[in-house]
Amino acid sequence: MTDRLVDRRYLAGVQYASDANLASRQAIYRFQQPPIRTSAWTLDLAGLSGDEQVLDVGCGNGLHLAELARRAHRGAVHGMDLSPGMLEAARSKVASASLLVGDAQRLPFVDGSFDRVLAMHMLYHVPDRDLALSEIRRSLRPGGVALALTNSHRHLEELNRLIGSVLHDLVGAEPLTPRAYLRFSSESADSELRHHFTSVERHDARSELVVTEVEPIVAYVASMGAVTAPMRGDPGPVLREVERRATAVIEAEGAFRIRTDVGCFVCR
Repeated sequence: MTDRLVDRRYLAGVQYASDANLASRQAIYRFQQPPIRTSAWTLDLAGLSGDEQVLDVGCGNGLHLAELARRAHRGAVHGMDLSPGMLEAARSKVASASLLVGDAQRLPFVDGSFDRVLAMHMLYHVPDRDLALSEIRRSLRPGGVALALTNSHRHLEELNRLIGSVLHDLVGAEPLTPRAYLRFSSESADSELRHHFTSVERHDARSELVVTEVEPIVAYVASMGAVTAPMRGDPGPVLREVERRATAVIEAEGAFRIRTDVGCFVCR
């Protein structure tokens, strides 16, 4: 059976054929308290002066590229992704970056091309992370910095628990939702990164989603192919039950509270 969490054909052609699924997941962060602009927080950790050559590997729909543009970054910025559809979404956000389709396991750049390389919420989708990290290391200039952003095992744990219980009750699936980031998480990433970098510093950002409307929760779940797959192409029963249970929590407690917990690794 194909592992869709790292299947490049599925990721580029289905899950991230456009940014619709990612945008649905990003939208729920309007309920974050206190709010954290992850793109700004992570770029603050990069120690940018404004002239660096930057590569954003797996740039998705361009949140970090847009933040660089907002800061009027002067150095050349490249965004790369497996999905042409995601690059179209990124292009709509920022016109100043050079965008290209590419594979993190074979970066199409000569050694020492960049001062900063960003790998944000994407390394857990790479089939051979060791190879991708070697490529990131190779593409950095002496003194360069790589940033790797991922999630903690506890990220969105209340939502994951809800989804797991719904799947268990409806189809007998294990009450643990398959999440790609469990392969390369805040808790596990350090050892992998230290195989390639002499200095690895972890920075954590924790907050909470205080969700007072059920629709964003349902939309988030609907965007997760791994969740709806057990229903043989009909996600309706899962989504209706998620809606019912989340509504009950919101009505009883005033909000559905969901932990957010991400880690950014600064690698030299």
